[in-house]
Amino acid sequence: MSVDKKIKSLRILARKNSITIINHIKQTHIARASYNSTKAQDLCMFCSSKNNLTKEHVIPRWTFENCTKRFFTTKINGLDQTYNKTTIPACSDCNNDRLSSLEKYINNLFLQNGPDQNYFSANELSNIIRWLEIIDFKFQVLNAKRVFTASKEKGFIPYLADFPLSVLRDNINYSPSKAVSELRRSQSRITKKSKSLNLNSLVVLKTLNKSFHFFHKMDEFIFIELPQFNLALFYFFKRTFLTIHEGQIEAMKIIEQAYNR
Repeated sequence: MSVDKKIKSLRILARKNSITIINHIKQTHIARASYNSTKAQDLCMFCSSKNNLTKEHVIPRWTFENCTKRFFTTKINGLDQTYNKTTIPACSDCNNDRLSSLEKYINNLFLQNGPDQNYFSANELSNIIRWLEIIDFKFQVLNAKRVFTASKEKGFIPYLADFPLSVLRDNINYSPSKAVSELRRSQSRITKKSKSLNLNSLVVLKTLNKSFHFFHKMDEFIFIELPQFNLALFYFFKRTFLTIHEGQIEAMKIIEQAYNR
């Protein structure tokens, strides 16, 4: 089966089971009233199956070259977490077949093509967008499932300990309903077939940096730098542009701010 058919299969399953998945996350993780009660059985975050669950890496391991020491810092509580241990539940079919096929396709695409937007066809760019949107969705799920627990600076804070990280953000006014709405938007993006209106929201850059670099603002943008391919990607999840140049200008503003911190 071609990668396009695998992507279509994933898209259809995610759309068909979208309500079940959102309700599960909302009731099991975001509704704090049930925090101390028995948790519902986990399910696949893409098709809602409860059988043969596996751990799907939020960031594919090949992107950070399987390095077990690379980590990211959660701004909300200041705690570090390695990419290698950052996973969400997915059934074996979604993980080892559908998602794996897309990741192998993306990996081969970067190996075969140069680090330039002009080297990729519209369909290839659309599939890169789909891949990045899936990563955003996985982070949405991850941060709904993860709780605050403690602060690096202030230690254990009883009142905040059981709050989902996805809720503890000032840009959504610490609102559980807004966190769920954002999760729904992210899920909706991975179920949409056409990415033609989003092509100018993807910026492909050449890089000579030697280290993997990643930053991400849920529901806003994502940046991933892949030195093994001399390639970096920036993508706006919601903003669209009339030209590639406009998207590049806006992306570079954010990238420069991130690197100058």
